[in-house]
Parts: sequence; C-alpha cells; structure tokens
Amino acid sequence: MKDSFTKQDLALFDDIGISTDDVAAQLTLLEKETNAAKLLRPATQGDGIQVLSQQQMQDFAALFDSEKESFSLVRFIPASGMATRMFKFLHYFANRYDPKKETLRSYLNRKKTYKLAIFLGGLEKLPFYQSIKSQITELQNGAFQKDYRFLFILKTVELLSTLPKALIPFHNYTGEIRNAAEEQLFFSKEFMVANKSMNIHFTIPPASKESFQQSLSKSVNEINTTNAIYTHVSFSHQKRSTDAIAAKLDNSPYRDQKGNLFFRAAGHGALIDNLNDLKEAIVFLSNIDNVAVAAYHKKAGFYKKILAGVLLSKLKQIHTFSRALEEQDTADLDRIKTFVQDQLNVDVPKNLPGEALHAFLRQKLNRPLRVCGMVKNEGEPGGGPFWVEKSGQTSLQIVESAQVNMSNTAQKDIFKSGTHFNPVDIVCATYDYKGNKYNLKNFVDNDSYFVVEKSLGGVAIKAMERPGLWNGGMADWNTIFVEVPVRTFNPVKTVNDLLRPMHQSI
Repeated sequence: MKDSFTKQDLALFDDIGISTDDVAAQLTLLEKETNAAKLLRPATQGDGIQVLSQQQMQDFAALFDSEKESFSLVRFIPASGMATRMFKFLHYFANRYDPKKETLRSYLNRKKTYKLAIFLGGLEKLPFYQSIKSQITELQNGAFQKDYRFLFILKTVELLSTLPKALIPFHNYTGEIRNAAEEQLFFSKEFMVANKSMNIHFTIPPASKESFQQSLSKSVNEINTTNAIYTHVSFSHQKRSTDAIAAKLDNSPYRDQKGNLFFRAAGHGALIDNLNDLKEAIVFLSNIDNVAVAAYHKKAGFYKKILAGVLLSKLKQIHTFSRALEEQDTADLDRIKTFVQDQLNVDVPKNLPGEALHAFLRQKLNRPLRVCGMVKNEGEPGGGPFWVEKSGQTSLQIVESAQVNMSNTAQKDIFKSGTHFNPVDIVCATYDYKGNKYNLKNFVDNDSYFVVEKSLGGVAIKAMERPGLWNGGMADWNTIFVEVPVRTFNPVKTVNDLLRPMHQSI
C-alpha cells in the first residue's frame, strides 16, 4: 500500500503532519467493520452510578470551593461544529415550498410538519427574531407582507445556518442577546473562578478565531468589570494531523479529478489532542449548546462543584495509595484493592499473587480520572453509561448507539434498557501523584473507531472517525458516574429547543 503513494501524496502527508505508516494503517482499518462494544448491563443507581444525599452534595461542593485555589482550572468546550443541523428542517422546507403554488397554511396541513408549525408559532420568542425581521426588506407600512413567515425562514437559513453553533443567538434578555459562547462565559463564573480568575478554552472551526474574539470581547469585559476577575479565553483548532483519509467503497484511496487524496476531520474524538495540550490540572468538559438562561446558572453551577468535589476527594485517595505502592508499603494492600474495585469501578482479578497484585493496582491507580454527571434517561438521543467487557476486563464506559451491534438482539436490549443518559458533564484530573501530566493519547481505546460512509462529488466514500472523545477517547481512564438532575441538561439540538422554558429569560 505504501509503495502506491506518489511524491504528491507524500508532500501532502508532510503538510498535514501525518506519516505514511499512519495513512496505510487507516486504509487497513477501513477494510474492517466498526468494532462493537460488548455490553454487559446498564450502569444504574447503586450499580455504577452514585446517588448522593443532599448532605453529601453540600459537602462535596464545599470541598471544591475550599480546595480549588490549590489547583489550576480550565473549562474545555468543543465549539467546532457548525449550526447546519440546528436548522435542518428549515433547509428542507425552504428548498421545497413554493409560495406561488399554495399557501403556507395549506402546506402545513398537507405535510403535517409539526417542527415547522412549532417554529412558526414561536417566532417572536426566538432570540434572533428582531435581527432577522430587520433584515427583511419586503415590508408594507412597517408590517410584514402576506408571506412574511416564509421570508423569515429564508433569511434565518441564509444568515444563521452557516455560522458556528457557538455564535448562534441563544438567549434574549430584553434586548441584550447572548450567543451560546457568550452564555457559557457568564455561566462559568458560577463555578470556575479561582484566585480571581478563570480560564475558558474553546475548540473552534479553522479561520474563525477573529469572529469568536469579536463576539466574546464585550462579554469578557462585562464579566471582568462587574466581578473584578480576569477571564482568559483561549482557542484551538482540531489538528490536521488527526484527519482521516477517505477511501472508495472498494477500499482504494479516493482521489479527486486532479488525482489528489482527500482527508476529512475524524470526529470529535480527534479533540483528545487538544485536551492533551492543556496544562491545567482540573478540566471541566461540556458541550457548547448545553447552557440555560442566567436564572438557572447558580443552581447548575452548584452541580458542577459537586462533581469537582467528588473528583478532588477521590484524587486525594488515589495519590495517597499511589505513594504507598511506590514505597512498597503493602500493609494496606487489601484496603487499596477494595478502593480500586469499589470506588474506581475496576475489575480486580482474583487470586493475583502479591507482586502481580501490587503492579496491577499501581497501573490502575496511575491513570487520568474523570467524574461524569449522568441524568435519568427521558428519551433524548445519544449515549449512556454501561458496564462493558473487553479482553476479560469489566469497566464503566459511556457508549453511543453507533458502538452497539444492533443486529444482536441481546446487545440491543441491553442498550435500550439504559436508565441514564450522558449529558457531557465531565470533570477531569490529568496529572499523576508526582505532578506529571499524563499523555492522554496513551489511554485511548484505538479499537473503538468508527467507519462512516459519506458522499463526495457524487462518489460514495468511507473514512475512519477516531474513538469519541468521552467514549473510546477516555476508555482507559478511571471513571466515576454520579447522578445529577435532568434540569442540568438543556441542549439546543434544533432551533425549536430555544423555545423551551430553560432558554426563555422572560
């Protein structure tokens, strides 16, 4: 395979920052099917998911508040995605509706397009209503023409669907409009401030840094002035070296009409490189679109503190036990074994002799740690917490439907019986007990990649997507799941979600 690459190919590999061996390995993987996870059972309350009492919650939040200034903190928010899917049903309508042939009402009655009906019924409650309205020039005496709603949809699609999702207007505070990224900044001050400062890191689309900086500058100034803190906002892009080569369905590399190979972004799992570059010791990880209006920030921030308190509590024990093992202190070996098994959810093999048990426990303790909030499953699409078996070892994992062999009835039933959902509410510790930063790429399950099929220039292609950031990308981390209220999960997957109460300020 490597012998078939041209000088032009090799120059492209060098420009991207990927080796010939890596490209060849990707093409080999594309010949195989996506590896399915082996689900044992869902993680449930008391079986993989901790349910804290009110007093425990207060204690963990207080622990974080008292300890946080001893650690460097950062919020890591993937914001590379575009808003295309958010407006997908509006795209569909705009491309098919002809106002010259029928009225909008007859179209709605004929197509039974409930999503569109909800959108049109809530127009004036949308945070971008006034700005879109002002862009429509077809006005009569200050009032919209007969088909103003159709014009509104066209202008919405034109102006908003090509923006990064982070820059879409999310909330309206009686004329003050905040986009998703701005709202995340205001939310962050409820739990991220330590030593009178806070660090926020966004991964963003290429060539968008100036747009983000311009958008966020006013909010940063307002937060800093009002709260007497320093807000440091940083950005990174998904690295080109993590892109994946595309192949045709016969597994040969795809080439365009000029003979060039094509590489595509390899999914959000590639962001493990960006996460790995952060120097801070404690990382709060969440999605860009999961943020409610300001009235709910303090309560939601309280639950962030709880997760961080759980993390610091477990981290202290991990470091204590790691030092004991390094010093060959075997007096507490049984207690360490119980901690690793019961608190870190690690399947410790039975009957290991002393030295082997000692080595096993050291290896399991010395890994990155994540504490993940889980909400009760109310039918939202996405992944959830499960007990998974691989190579004879059982572990807690966040599993997406794409990782499950749905043709296997037993596996499908286990996945469908999940009681909780992953809202991407994660706090991470990435340094060991000696103060050394873990190389997070050493803790990825590279077998949990995906093979996706797309169309490019009318040609069916396939490419690899790297193990999801909080799925296979963190598969070999120490993992703790904690139940949090469903009200902490307020995503905006479609534009209609902005009409929900948690996104309405008045």
